[in-house]
Amino acid sequence: MKKRIAMSAALLTLGTGSAHAEPYQATLLSAVPEFNGALTGGVALYGSVDMGINYQSVGGKSLWQTQSGGEWTSKFGMFGREDLGGGWRAEFNLESGFLANNGTMQDSTSFFNRQSWVGLASNTYGRLRFGKQIGTGLPLFVDVFGTVGTNSVYTWLGTAVVQTPKGYGYNSDLGPGATQLAARVNNAITYLSPSFAGLSTELMYAPSNVAGQAPAAAAQGALLQWYNGTAYISGSYNQVWAPSGVNGTGSVRNDLYGLGAVYDTGKVVLSGAFNQYAPKLAGDGIARVYTLGTILPVGRHAFRASVVYRDTSGVRDAAENPAKDSALGVMLGYDYTLSKRTGLYARAGFIRNYGISTVLLNNNPLPTQPGSTAPQTGTTPVTASVGMYHNF
Repeated sequence: MKKRIAMSAALLTLGTGSAHAEPYQATLLSAVPEFNGALTGGVALYGSVDMGINYQSVGGKSLWQTQSGGEWTSKFGMFGREDLGGGWRAEFNLESGFLANNGTMQDSTSFFNRQSWVGLASNTYGRLRFGKQIGTGLPLFVDVFGTVGTNSVYTWLGTAVVQTPKGYGYNSDLGPGATQLAARVNNAITYLSPSFAGLSTELMYAPSNVAGQAPAAAAQGALLQWYNGTAYISGSYNQVWAPSGVNGTGSVRNDLYGLGAVYDTGKVVLSGAFNQYAPKLAGDGIARVYTLGTILPVGRHAFRASVVYRDTSGVRDAAENPAKDSALGVMLGYDYTLSKRTGLYARAGFIRNYGISTVLLNNNPLPTQPGSTAPQTGTTPVTASVGMYHNF
C-alpha cells in the first residue's frame, strides 16, 4: 500500500483551469506512466525497488532486519494506453508487488496483487474501469507517508491491524462483525465523472462473485472530491460486507465514512483526515481515526511528520465488560532526493496502545501474555528505518 496516487494524480484526474505552483508530491511521480503525461499511446514498464535496514522493538524484544518498501512499495507494472479517436482512450494496468530483500512476491496468492484492470476514458464522459483497483476510500496521498505498509502509523491505525488471541484482523477489537475496505478492491467496477469547476465523483461496485451470497456485493461506495491546484478536499462513504457469516447471522455490513483535506503549495504540504468504521452487528463497537500530517520540502531535503489518534466506543473486553480502547501513533521522516527517481530516507515512529488496544506497527507481533495466545495490552511498538529507493 503506497503512493500509487499522489497530488499530481488528483491534478491530472480532476483537472483545473487555474495556474498554480507544481504540487510537491508531483515530483514523486515522474516515473509513473499513468500520471506523468509521457505516454500518449503504447505500453510502458515501470516500478520501484526499495531497500532499507529496519529496527523494531516492543515488549522488551527487539529486531534488526533488512526490509523492503520503507518509502515506496517495491513493485513492477505495465501500463497501457491507446487513442481510440473521438476523445476516447483504452487503458489497462497490471502491477505486482515484491519484497526486494528476498525476491519473493508480496502476495503469494495473487501475482498482480496491486492493480489488474482494463477500462475506457474520456475527458468529456469520464472514466470506467473493471478489475482489481484502488477503491473509493480516502486517497492514499491523504497520508503524508503514502499509506505504505511499513513506516506509516496511518496505515496501521487507520486500517486498525489488531492482534487478538485468534490472530490478526482489521478492526477486530470492535467485535465479530467488523471488517475493512481493502486499499485495492477485487472485482471492482468504478466510474469517475468528468470534473466540473474542480468537482468530481467516483462510484464503485464490487460483487462478491459467490453464488447465493446475500447481498451480492462485497463492497460498494462513493468518493466526492474537489481540487483547485493547491487544495484538495474529499468525502467518502463505503459499505463493506464480511466474506462469511458471523455467528450464524449472515454477512455483516460495515459503514465506513471518511473526510480528508490536503493543502500542497509545493513549499509545504498540510494534511488532515477523519475516518469512522461502524459494523452493523448488535454489540459491536465503533472506531474513529483522526490524522494530521505535514511535509516540508527544502531543496533536495524533505521533512515529514504525522500524528494519528484512534478512539473507540462500545468496545468490550474478554469478560464482556465495557473497556477503554484507544491508541496514539507518531511517525517522523526525512528524505534526501538524489534525482527525480532515486532517493534516501529515514523513518522513526511508535504506536502507544491504551486500555485493551493491541494495534500492531510495521508487522511486528506484540508479545503475548504468559501461557496464553492473548497479546499483552498497554504496549508501545517502535520502529526506525534507513534506506534508499529507485523508481524506473
